[in-house]
Amino acid sequence: MEESVLKALYYKVTIPSAHTFLIRFLKAAHADKRMVQLSYYILDGSLQCDQLLKYLPSQLAAASIFVARRIIGRNSWSPTLLRYTNYHAEDIIPIARDLLRERKSQESLRAVDTKYASSRYGGVSKHRFEIDF
Repeated sequence: MEESVLKALYYKVTIPSAHTFLIRFLKAAHADKRMVQLSYYILDGSLQCDQLLKYLPSQLAAASIFVARRIIGRNSWSPTLLRYTNYHAEDIIPIARDLLRERKSQESLRAVDTKYASSRYGGVSKHRFEIDF
């Protein structure tokens, strides 16, 4: 039976990762290039932190967008994001706080910081992440 299901799906089976959710949520956020780069940077930094494994991939993706929107001065959350993510801003705020807290405590993010400091990624790692919410 398993083989029949896989054949029907043409073996196109994947695990929903935070990256997969991020792509979908960025479309819902009507993200510009800057927001996309910041969101990827924030999410990539979370991948090395085992303290954030308690969150679902969709929650980490949503929190990355939440933080990026705050950094660039856009409204933190929108009705469209609520519809596509099924998360209210109040659901995301604690995750975003943990994301930023872990980011500050991580010394091992040099490779991520270097990658996103390049002009190819808009130099987004040079941003200050001192935001209140």
